[in-house]
Amino acid sequence: MADIVLIAPPIREFYLTKKRTIPYGLACIATQLEQAGFSCTIIDALARDKSKIIEYPEHFDHLIPHYGRTDLTFFSLFHHYRHFGYSFEHIANLVRQEKPFLVGISALFTPYFRQALDTARAVKLFWPNAFIVLGGHHATQFPSHCLENKEIDFLIQGEGEAPMVQLARVLKGRAPGTLPHPDDLIQISGIGFRQGHEIVLNPPSWADCPHGLDQTAMDKIDWHFYQRNKKAAITIVASRGCPFSCSYCAVSSSSNYAGFRMRPVKDVLDEITLQAKSKQIGFIDFEDENLTLKKSWVLELLGGIRQIFKGQETELRAMNGLFPPSLDKEILTAMKETGFKTLNLSVGSFSATQLKRFKRPDVREAHDRVLDMARELDMDCVSYLLGAAPGQTADTTLNDLLTLAAKRTIAGLSIYYPAPGSSDYALCERQRLLPHDFSLSRSTAFPVVDTTSRLEAVTLLRLARILNFLKAYVDQHGVLPKSLRANHISEIENSCHGELDRYKASILLIRMFLSDAVPRGMDYEGRIYHHPHSRELCKKFVQGLVQPPAAV
Repeated sequence: MADIVLIAPPIREFYLTKKRTIPYGLACIATQLEQAGFSCTIIDALARDKSKIIEYPEHFDHLIPHYGRTDLTFFSLFHHYRHFGYSFEHIANLVRQEKPFLVGISALFTPYFRQALDTARAVKLFWPNAFIVLGGHHATQFPSHCLENKEIDFLIQGEGEAPMVQLARVLKGRAPGTLPHPDDLIQISGIGFRQGHEIVLNPPSWADCPHGLDQTAMDKIDWHFYQRNKKAAITIVASRGCPFSCSYCAVSSSSNYAGFRMRPVKDVLDEITLQAKSKQIGFIDFEDENLTLKKSWVLELLGGIRQIFKGQETELRAMNGLFPPSLDKEILTAMKETGFKTLNLSVGSFSATQLKRFKRPDVREAHDRVLDMARELDMDCVSYLLGAAPGQTADTTLNDLLTLAAKRTIAGLSIYYPAPGSSDYALCERQRLLPHDFSLSRSTAFPVVDTTSRLEAVTLLRLARILNFLKAYVDQHGVLPKSLRANHISEIENSCHGELDRYKASILLIRMFLSDAVPRGMDYEGRIYHHPHSRELCKKFVQGLVQPPAAV
């Protein structure tokens, strides 16, 4: 049994990136709780391989024309909507077995708030003796809305390490359902609670000197689930916050966050060393917003990691993105020597006007310099773009894709969604562009319709997938696939191709696309069909591929 149970709830989505769901934040909170004398366990509802196909939510009807049919090609978008993770009843039963007096539930991302709330409801039903506290970014941005739900007793705004310890001390030993006096609760940093018909909120809590995990907390994570090539895949957060003011980002200096804070290098290395002693690590993802911003710090960090894994092959990534101006030959060489194989580069756009609208530093020249250096070092690159943002035109994003077509990098296009706490969220609110339901605030739902239509946004995402497939083809063959004659296309479309190999099907449909600029899909019975698309964007894209896309 445990005093406190921390839950990473299930999510409902079209896809899941397993190596990015490690409950690192909950483990950081568990570290502080254990050090304060409270026994603690983590229920990671996402630590299971099975998922359940479920019906699209009612307000997702606009996605059915784009996702509703199976497409076996390598450049398909999405199809099935799934429940990833344990059922709510199973989670609640696990909580009942632990008999805690306090349950903390993570509500990190706004589109998944409903799953966090359903988790709270199930826990209250199965184990009503526990107090429930909600934390995470959504709770920080919408505290009053969260506390309107009676299943949630408290919430914590900001970073949860210190407030959770304070709350646990106030609640320890209390009879179930007996709330503390408001004077005791108001002393807790970041706390939110109901007092009669009123909601009381303290300012968000931010850690001045954030720390990582100790061994006890590490042991609470199911590392057998988070494996890559039969070795452990771990997450490290070596810094928090961001010094920049990008309009679309909720972790920028213009948001409620406490600014950019870097952990001491020794603290980060000690954490990695502890993990390396208990498991064979094959992959480390740094979830920092700006891992390489301070040269001396990152070089010291990389040097220490090389000493820890001397003689071992461990891959490193920074999947949140790297700031190109912070990268020079010395840093890239050190990254290569330490285990970085791929550079995830944050760009935003190649349009100067759009970069100003994003309030983002102009990284275009630095980005191209990094690509050149990466080529010399035989490192792969992914260049992150943002499309369909407020005021951003489809032609701007199309030009961004065509710019990347000529460069040695993968195009990582994300469709804009309004991140609560960002300055663009406030802009969308003023211009009445926000989706009508929290669950729509995700890239996969194409939530904002402004100067880029929804059909254009879907088309751009599909073109990005097609571009990356073409890059892989050129990498292997040196030229683009040959286009087809119009009469040949008609013959192909009117015949059924049975169980065609996925790669061969993809090549066939790409050849058709290069001929008439019509994106197609193929189902598993071999039937070919047309995807809804912007005819104008597709024609411009094909015309823009005068030169074969650069290999990667």
